[in-house]
Amino acid sequence: MIPASGLGPAERRRVARHLLLDGFGLAAQERLAASRVVVVGAGGLGSPVLQYLAAAGVGTLGIIDDDAVDVSNLQRQVLHTAADVGRGKTESAADALRGLAPDVEVIAHRERLTRDNAGAILAGYHLVVDGSDTFETRYAVSDAATGLGLPVVWGTVLGWDGQVSVFWSAAPDGRAITYPDVFGPQPPEGESCETVGVLSPACGVVGSTMAVEAVKLLTGTGDPALGRLLAYDARTSGWDTIELAAPASSAEVAGSEAAAAAPSAVAPAPESSAAAPGAATVPDPTPPADALPPADALPPAGVLLLDVGLVPGAVPGAVFARLEDLAAGHFPAELLDHPADAPVVVVCERGLRSRGAEQLLRAEGWLDVTSRALVG
Repeated sequence: MIPASGLGPAERRRVARHLLLDGFGLAAQERLAASRVVVVGAGGLGSPVLQYLAAAGVGTLGIIDDDAVDVSNLQRQVLHTAADVGRGKTESAADALRGLAPDVEVIAHRERLTRDNAGAILAGYHLVVDGSDTFETRYAVSDAATGLGLPVVWGTVLGWDGQVSVFWSAAPDGRAITYPDVFGPQPPEGESCETVGVLSPACGVVGSTMAVEAVKLLTGTGDPALGRLLAYDARTSGWDTIELAAPASSAEVAGSEAAAAAPSAVAPAPESSAAAPGAATVPDPTPPADALPPADALPPAGVLLLDVGLVPGAVPGAVFARLEDLAAGHFPAELLDHPADAPVVVVCERGLRSRGAEQLLRAEGWLDVTSRALVG
């Protein structure tokens, strides 16, 4: 809980609805004004988090993101506008927050958070909100926050589903649980919003919930989601709560990596958002040249091979197309000339982008479409 700091008349008028709120009041508001929060990712989750924390009266907001605003972000990253396309997300977000709450101090960290710099960036803040969209960033945040003793409000959205929890290595009452305690060792990167899509308002629901958790932690009000994982299904607008247990002691686990009380609670891979999140996307790893199939292993004549991977020309005999272009309705001439009922095989390195392309092409009227991974 943050020590209180006095509020002037203008700020008290601005946050009057908080001052009237039962169980909140002036003391909690003063703690918000004195608090320093850093948000990882100014994307789909970071947008509502930053907006609500600035509006709520948080005194200092740090923003970590190395990405620039792209037109495809605007579907869900509501902090940015069409006029911001091409600008750095930290710059765009900072301008929006200062317009919303002129008294907030905004600190822009336009860089990718890594294990090497995470400790230095997060030091000096009271709370971390992690809306990143890669496992690499999430584990870097968790390790640095554990070293600094900082609580982490974490959230993720993929497709129709979202999750929120609070992790804190120094939490009281036996609720000292960290992200790796629940999800185990860092896995390889998986699907992302770029490959399977995301319902834009679901980002608002999950991001707003993350902001609620942050406010409760900063002010000492309510019951934060320590020791609980909140799972959201936008199809039903329902929430489920999964109780988490603190990990066993090091003696009890006898050198095991981590103890997860809810092994069935598997986090969806990224948006959020994102330090690359909820908005830099997670690309398929580029395979080595010798991992690609030889030309004689490719589909025979009459089958259109469509490559939606990351490296144009990497697949012999294939027509290359960017997944983003297909989503925008821009199809290569070879595909447009291909009969709607003739076979199309869509490939990419790991099969993630190709599955998204398969769905897009089927919706556009191509009847015989299959997807294929080149490696793995």
